[in-house]
Amino acid sequence: MAGPDPGRKPAQDVRKTITILIADIVDSSRLSLALDPEALRNLLARYFDQMIATIQRYGGVVERYLGDEIMAVFGVPVLHEDDAIRAVSAAVEMRDTLATLNHELETVWGVQLAHRIGLNTGEVFTGIDRQGHRFLTGEAVRVTKRLQEAAAPNEILIGEATYKLVRHAVVVKSSSSRAVKHGETFPAIIVVSLIARATGFQRRFEAPFVGREHQREAISTIFGELINSRTSHLLTVLGEAGVGKSRLVSEAAASLPSEVIVAHGRCLPYGDGIAYWPLADIIREITRARGGDPSKRSVADIAEILAGVDKAKLVAERIAGVLGFGQGDTSAREETFWAVRRLFEVFARERPLVVVIEDLHWADPTFLDLIEHLVDFSRGFPIAIVGSARPELLDTRPDWGRGKTNVTTVALEPLSEAESREMILNLLDRLPLSPAVESKITRAVGGNPLFAEELVAMLVEEELLRRNEDCWVARSDLSELPVPSTINALLAARLESLPSLERTILTAAAVEGAVFHRSAVNELADLVPDVLEGGLLALVRRDLIRPEAPSFVGEKAYRFRHVLIRDAAYHSLPKNARADLHERFAAWLEPTAKDRLREFEEIIGYHLERAFQYRVALGPRDERAAALALRACERLKSAGRRALVRSDLPAAISLLERVSRLLPTDDPQRIALLAELSGALIESGRLDDAGRVLAEAERLATASNDQRLAAHVLVQRQFLQLLHGEEGALEKAERAAAVVLPVFERTGDDLGLCRARRLEAWLFFNAARGEAAAGAWERAAAHARRAKNLHEYHEILTWIASSLWFGPTRPPRESAVVRRCARTWAKASNLRQQFSGSSHASMQLLAASRLLASSLRQATLPTLTSGSRCTWRPPNTRPSSSCSPGTPLRQREVPAKHTARSRRWASERSARRWPRPSPS
Repeated sequence: MAGPDPGRKPAQDVRKTITILIADIVDSSRLSLALDPEALRNLLARYFDQMIATIQRYGGVVERYLGDEIMAVFGVPVLHEDDAIRAVSAAVEMRDTLATLNHELETVWGVQLAHRIGLNTGEVFTGIDRQGHRFLTGEAVRVTKRLQEAAAPNEILIGEATYKLVRHAVVVKSSSSRAVKHGETFPAIIVVSLIARATGFQRRFEAPFVGREHQREAISTIFGELINSRTSHLLTVLGEAGVGKSRLVSEAAASLPSEVIVAHGRCLPYGDGIAYWPLADIIREITRARGGDPSKRSVADIAEILAGVDKAKLVAERIAGVLGFGQGDTSAREETFWAVRRLFEVFARERPLVVVIEDLHWADPTFLDLIEHLVDFSRGFPIAIVGSARPELLDTRPDWGRGKTNVTTVALEPLSEAESREMILNLLDRLPLSPAVESKITRAVGGNPLFAEELVAMLVEEELLRRNEDCWVARSDLSELPVPSTINALLAARLESLPSLERTILTAAAVEGAVFHRSAVNELADLVPDVLEGGLLALVRRDLIRPEAPSFVGEKAYRFRHVLIRDAAYHSLPKNARADLHERFAAWLEPTAKDRLREFEEIIGYHLERAFQYRVALGPRDERAAALALRACERLKSAGRRALVRSDLPAAISLLERVSRLLPTDDPQRIALLAELSGALIESGRLDDAGRVLAEAERLATASNDQRLAAHVLVQRQFLQLLHGEEGALEKAERAAAVVLPVFERTGDDLGLCRARRLEAWLFFNAARGEAAAGAWERAAAHARRAKNLHEYHEILTWIASSLWFGPTRPPRESAVVRRCARTWAKASNLRQQFSGSSHASMQLLAASRLLASSLRQATLPTLTSGSRCTWRPPNTRPSSSCSPGTPLRQREVPAKHTARSRRWASERSARRWPRPSPS
């Protein structure tokens, strides 16, 4: 096995997902009664020696063994993508080893042992304490112990998280749930055996192959030359994990003529004495292809294959020694290489030979030397060595294949977006998916076929995608796509394999997001500029990040090649480190974006919000945490109000809700904010949600005994009741307006006066008193300007124009009305210039004012005089046929059908050009 990278050091104090194994001897107390203390010590030492050796053979680390219990971890100090399989493999071997060991224990001490084994996978926090000892904390440890306690003698129980990672590599059986201490129960997943040579991934090669036309053509050309010119060749297919190396080679090999022998081998990432491990599988497959019995394993069997070959016996002895069933001397490396080459040449003399070796990046250096020996010295034989490897191979062998004419390297990039969509469609049996969900899945997989297979399989298995007769339907909008645990393990291990400098850069960069800036990383990682530049270039060469257009002048920016790489880097950070880095990033961004602060206000607020959330998750809400929350509230509230100005209600509601969660429940600011949030919810048509928010605001306002805050909540409640069409809502609203106006006037609350006047105006409007409504809205507009609430100001101007359209218009005053409309038009034009591209309301207002002024100038409303009576109608609808001259205009309640209609408009606002009266 390849030795560890000297530049690879375990990360200190990190969060990571590992697999834990706990084994405990059953009924150990009886042994102390039956055996002398020294004999018992010798027996336990023999047991522990065997079990610990097994654990270490699979890369596990014994965390502790005390009394009769062993606790081992897989993934500490260094993660591997297959830690779960390693742990289960170790557990199965421990079980089988004990069965063999019991014969010895029975003979020597007259006893036999049984043990229970539990395994579980989960997130832990780990590092080195002040005394230099490793610590390990997390719920995963406790669950592992409970599983071990629930197991029967000589039984292996694994947790559900572990099973998801190994299910394609193990045979299991289920039984009823097991009860443990404190009344807990766990599902019993019992490991029966391992599936030989299986991995944690089940590749779905049955789906149609997508893309890679140029690479397939290049490989087909090499295979064609192999058959025609009968010469050796080394082909290496390079690419990241899951990018499709094995599938490409499989597709190309499937097109070979039947005369060609294709044999496969795989390099393992762990184990002792496995330098030549792939060779055994390769020889076994070649023997089967030639019609022999692959189960025969002796020097005589190999010599029979080599009949007539010079020094056949010596070749057979060397091969048998390499495969582990002979007495040949394997220390003579050159003789071993020569023997393997002679064996392959014998095979290739009869039929062309293609040897496929997967995961060359895990190969022992000796095995890589063997491959190069075969290619260099077997030039007269049709032998093709096809290896698939990740780019890490070039870290250990930078000159791999360099300078040789019979060597080709094919590099695989991620699939294009169109190819990814095609693959996802194939995985879903060519049944359509909604474009929005399809786009989310496509973006998430990032062109990686393995990611696509695992993600689609998980979505279907967990019923997040459900199949109908002719399509797939998502259970939700999948705004937060879950990441399969197999992919998480793969990416986390990839990051931990990096040198510490590069890992530090990536974790700091991940705080900013998928796109990050060099000076921000420098601020967070505190690196010397030249060192940082070198680390960034190394990460670009590894294709983990790529250059990106910066957001600021004079900056350099980069993008994570895959968003899941960013997520894995971020999740490795302890929460206390995340809190610190988010706060420091906000401090970097504020002066960096000084001239564009409004543009980045929401981003600054987000990072302050995250810093606060992590701090209170780990400790009390102290002064520092409270200060973070206050700063976050200011930024997010400002961003939310700007979202209201540009009529982006979903964004505004989301931002205001986040602010409400940051403020303490008894903070008076929170009551006012809830009132504001309820207005946005009402405006968006989410009336039930608005009711729930107002109920909380009313409860808090009552408890605070603050008349001004209670008045704000009361006004919003009236708007909601009017939209619900509740019995007597108009009378209640009139009484409420009379109550709150003095309160707001006494406290000088312009925003409250604005909303109270809006309520008053709406009552006039519903009573078909357009002129009075316009006056009330004009007073509300004046208060909105003083309160600097642009969203409400925009909406009010719209309704001033609307009131003039529906109100009484005497012919002598027509020019005055036109002038008022012109002034409104001018205000709308001015607002459009001030908020170009962001104010939907000002554009509505501009269009409305133009239409109104044009209509009045053309005297299109001669019947709307003071002697007219007209049933109230909503904006942008046709005039009612009930309008008739000669009927006096009088105040009256709007019929129930109109209040019901108002409620309907609240949920259909997006379909109309004109806004309805809203409380905002």
